[in-house]
Formats: sequence, C-alpha cells, structure tokens
Amino acid sequence: MKFLIDRIAFRDALQKVEMAIGRKPTRPVLGGVLIEAKNDQVVLMATDLDISVRYTCHLVQVDSPGWTVLPGRELVEVIKDTESETITLCQENKNQCEIQAGEDHCTLVCLESGAGEASPEAFPTVPVLSGKPSASIDKDTFILMVGSTRFATSKVQDSKFATEGVLLEFEEGQARMVSTDGRRLACIRRKAEGMGEETLRAVLLPKVLDQVQSYGQGEEGSTIEIFLLGNLVGFRVGNLESFGRVLDREFPAYQKVIPDKGKHIVGAHRESFSRKLRLASHLTQESAASVRLELKSHSLEITAETEGRGRAEAQFEVDYSGEGIEASFNPGFILEGLKAAHQDKIEMQLDEASRPARFILGEDYDYVVMPLSNLK
Repeated sequence: MKFLIDRIAFRDALQKVEMAIGRKPTRPVLGGVLIEAKNDQVVLMATDLDISVRYTCHLVQVDSPGWTVLPGRELVEVIKDTESETITLCQENKNQCEIQAGEDHCTLVCLESGAGEASPEAFPTVPVLSGKPSASIDKDTFILMVGSTRFATSKVQDSKFATEGVLLEFEEGQARMVSTDGRRLACIRRKAEGMGEETLRAVLLPKVLDQVQSYGQGEEGSTIEIFLLGNLVGFRVGNLESFGRVLDREFPAYQKVIPDKGKHIVGAHRESFSRKLRLASHLTQESAASVRLELKSHSLEITAETEGRGRAEAQFEVDYSGEGIEASFNPGFILEGLKAAHQDKIEMQLDEASRPARFILGEDYDYVVMPLSNLK
C-alpha cells in the first residue's frame, strides 16, 4: 500500500475517527485505525465496539492499493506534529508502515492479531450505509438537540433502565431526544424529514451523539441521515459515517415524568437566575448541595446555609404575581439546564413543594428537576 495525501485533510480525518479509538482496548486492533487505500480515496475506520466511525478522504494519489491497521493514538500525534504540505504512507511489508512528511520520517509497527502477525482482517466489521435512510434531520437542529439533552444522562449504569443513554425517537414527522438520571429530565422535540411509516426508537450512549455533533458540524451538507440497522444506529453527514450500539435496556416512561402546567408560573431572565444560583451555591456542601427557592410576588429568593461555612441569600425580580411557595433543589441541576437554554427569558412552573419543577427553556424544550424532598 502506498498513497500521497494532503496533510491537513489527513489530520482532520484522523481527528474525526479518534473518538472511536479504544482507550483501554481489550484487543490490540481496537486501539488502532484501519486505513484502506483504493480508487483515489482513503477510508479510515476506528471502533471501540460501542461506537464505530468511517471517514472517506477523496482526491488522494493512490500508487498502490491496500490496507493496514496502525496504532491510533501514535498515528494521530505524529500527523498532528508534521508540517509538510503532503504526507506519504507506504507499507512494503505486513509488519510496519513508513510515514514521510517532507524531511521527517517515522515508522509505525502495524498492530498485531492474536496470531502475532499484522492482520487487517482481525479488525471488527464497520457497516456500510446504503439505501434509503430511516429518517433525516437538519444538521444544525440535530446538533442543538444533542446539546440540549446529553448533560442530563446518568453517570452510572442502572441495572433496569438505560439512563446512561439518550433516547432518540422519530415518529410521525417529529424527532425527540430525551435524557434522565432519575433526578432530572431533559426533553426536546423538533420537526424531522424523510419519515416513512416506520418508527425509530433507540437509546444511545452520549459519546455516539457527541461524535456526530462535534465532527458532523464541519462536514458539507445540511442534513444528517439516520439508519436503523438492527442493534446499531448509523448516522451519515458528508464524508462521515458514525455507528452507535443500541442499549438493550428499556428507557423510563418519560412522558409520565413531565408535569402538566403548574399552578405557579414564573418568568425569569436566565442570566440573573444563573448568577444568583451560583452565588448561593458557593455556601452549599458539594456532596449534598441544596438551595431553597422562595417565590413571592415579583421576586424569587434563593437561600443556602451550611453549618461551619455560612449562609447566603440572593434575590432577584421575576414575572410572578401569585401566592408564595417554597421548595428545595440541587442548584447544579438547575444551573446545567439554564446553561443549555435556548433563550434569555425562561419559564419555571411549580405546583407544590413536593412536586417536580418544570422549566421551559425554549420552543418545545422541557427540563424537569425533582425537589430534594423527593430524593430521600
């Protein structure tokens, strides 16, 4: 195998598959990048078995077709620190690959299979997307939806529900993304295109969506195509194809968690709310952060008190003229939601102190936070 490629194009392509390179691979090839050169193009593939990525580079001078698996982290760092306009990769034997970048020269040992010799065939199969997609959605809309939900996933795996993942639903021309860790829930709805009668429903790890969000943004084309492939979901945008394993546990019945419109409806400016929350949260315990929200006519008072540290009171003006109500919440949960809000003016809905608070953070964008009295 031998090919000549633009250095910047190769560097950018490697960055787009890097997220799928296994950090603690159970097999050597899972820490590598499969490189296949043929027909004036180079295809890069990487997988950690949860996420797989294929990226195609066009307009490449392929002198000798072939394929190999090179150690991913080392390849990424080597190419990142080269300065020449072009790079030549040449593999004359199955055990090593030569990289020529101007006056610089590196040799990388090809990754080995269990048999002890270089073996691209040992690399896990990465699907090829073909045919009509199951659904499609505007790229900027998809990126917005990922940023609006992925932060509310659970950091630990639940034995019953797939709360460490993000639920992706396409149904009747509408796309939904939902995430929850059992203490808060984020749900956003947007219009989708290209939907047939088939309903798409899958729970995916956040890093799958992160990869599409981070690197699909720079790809040509305004649409992300989505393919349902059994226990995998595939995404295609431009020259990038990403695949995520569908989590095999159920997602919680999120519709039951989102409250109806509350009795107490408050209009507040996001920045004022965030600033006062941050001020009060400085005097909370990190392991058991709690602030009390006291709603009065035209004002919201936020109080935090920790023995041995002190007390904070912060108050700001809000749009509200009803009766008073108090409730306690984790300030970090509210702050994360406010950070993801799509608009400066947000709405908070409260019913009772023991009931969840519902935040309207944008058009068809709900964020629900459980009060601390319900988390014992």
